[in-house]
Amino acid sequence: MAPSLAAKKTVLFHLLNFNLLMDLGKDPPGPTNPLTPTIPTPIEQCHQVYGQTMCFSLQPPWVGPSRPVVRPPQAPEEIGTTFSLFTRQNYTVPVPLDPSQLSTILGAPFVPDQPFKVISHGYFSHGAVAWAKTLKGEMLRADDQNVIVVDWSVGAMPPYTQGVANLRLVGAQLAYLIYSLNKYGDVPVSAFHLIGHSLGAHLSGQAATVLRDTYGLQVPRITGLDPAEPYFNDTHPITRLETSDATFVDVIHTDDSPILGFPLSIGMTQPIGHLDFYPNGGSQPGCENGAINCHHTRAITYFTESIRQSCPLIATVCPSYQKFLDGECWGCDSEHPCSRMGLAAVPLPVPQRTSLYLETRARSPHCGYHYRVSLKVSNTSEARQHLGEFAITHIKLQGHKDYSPVMQLSSQSHYYEADTTHRRVILTRDVGKLQTVTLHFEDPTWLLPRFS
Repeated sequence: MAPSLAAKKTVLFHLLNFNLLMDLGKDPPGPTNPLTPTIPTPIEQCHQVYGQTMCFSLQPPWVGPSRPVVRPPQAPEEIGTTFSLFTRQNYTVPVPLDPSQLSTILGAPFVPDQPFKVISHGYFSHGAVAWAKTLKGEMLRADDQNVIVVDWSVGAMPPYTQGVANLRLVGAQLAYLIYSLNKYGDVPVSAFHLIGHSLGAHLSGQAATVLRDTYGLQVPRITGLDPAEPYFNDTHPITRLETSDATFVDVIHTDDSPILGFPLSIGMTQPIGHLDFYPNGGSQPGCENGAINCHHTRAITYFTESIRQSCPLIATVCPSYQKFLDGECWGCDSEHPCSRMGLAAVPLPVPQRTSLYLETRARSPHCGYHYRVSLKVSNTSEARQHLGEFAITHIKLQGHKDYSPVMQLSSQSHYYEADTTHRRVILTRDVGKLQTVTLHFEDPTWLLPRFS
């Protein structure tokens, strides 16, 4: 049987090695000694998690073609996970929550009867990273609620395979924290919304799995911000974030861009939620010459901007990004329902793992307003005799509130012939009630641009 695409990507991922930050997770082989007995691979690794024995399987599906190396999670004292509570009353000074010390739960100054947003960072990051501070700040400015930041920075260090293993234990720790807040702090589980980036998305899924299977509690929502792809794409659902982890799982996929020319992305392209949002089809404008993780972190930016956005991030259910661009999924109706992307996302009456698409701007604010442009070529005898023409179309919208810049409908020319209709979805600022549309047709066959 030929290896799957996910397995091929995993091999490439290890070969590329990300500047030696992500390795195979194995020590180099030493000299062989035929008299040295072979140590069998352990079946599982057990640790004490806040006084409870938690065991982590090292057998399939935790190891397989898409995740060829399996490591046991490090001990809790090695990882050093911390949970920090922020409210409007302690906006800058965190209050530590330690499930091993019940007094920190009973005496926690959380805002009663208000939501709990739980933020988890990913690989090679930490709880005090700038984006987590910004997201926490936007949450508290928007509402008088509770924000918990999970810091597992020691466990998220290289090698990558160890971070993949450690998130399982940190997920169990987070599950116990939520259980403790529910049991001893009278916080309903319905108050929790888990938000994780990269490996933090799968960490959130693991926490929800343990919470459900061990404590019989189901979180209402998990938001995955560009979940990590290596070791999670095309794997068993138990190993990653998936729909059974929460009542509503929404995922923002922003990284479908190749790394250094290799057909491999950091972020997941496979749909894994109830709603899977693919802004710009998964490759973000403004990241063409940016940092290697620009696409990967853009999901965080979109979610953060969605909290107090000045314009909507509305996405449409569509079979493909190209069909969305071609205006075939227009209307926000029963056939092509819409949802806001980000904090305001809501469940839709659609099948699981439904894909939604939208356009965003290259610079902040990234939100905008979609317009569908329909160009119909006349069917006069003169038009039929002309036999059509290739052109690149430029458009400008003028409304009662504002006007758009001159926009190119597509990067490639279209063939315009008599009695044909061409549609395209574009994004610009809110121009209000449309008053004037200006079109220019560029002839791409001329050495110098020619407009008509």
